[in-house]
Amino acid sequence: MDIQNLLREFRYNGVVLADPNEAFSLAQVRDFYATVYPEILSADIEGPQQVGAKTIYTFRRAVGTKGGASLAGMIRDLAELLHANWFGPGDTEFIKDLQEALHKNEVARIPAAASLRLIGLHRAHCEAKAA
Repeated sequence: MDIQNLLREFRYNGVVLADPNEAFSLAQVRDFYATVYPEILSADIEGPQQVGAKTIYTFRRAVGTKGGASLAGMIRDLAELLHANWFGPGDTEFIKDLQEALHKNEVARIPAAASLRLIGLHRAHCEAKAA
């Protein structure tokens, strides 16, 4: 009996994306690639589809959304860490400001730079959790 490990491959908008870390969950992979493709945050994950020795997952953008639900989820995830002193200087106030925007239902108005900062913090948290 020959046991073969399947390699994960990710696809988004016609681009083949390598698996950044086989220990990452599918959501963590999506968060990882969000630094390059911010719109991927609102994408659905389809698959797996097995092709030979590969397991292929496809990120499909949700039509009509701007990532607000995903950003809201990241804000909630990180807000749970406020009491743990996990954040660096300035990050605590940043997360509190985002919580306020979430409370006012203004997540879609978060500037791109703030979204990228949020994604970076969330990715760092996910990587720390995975380690």
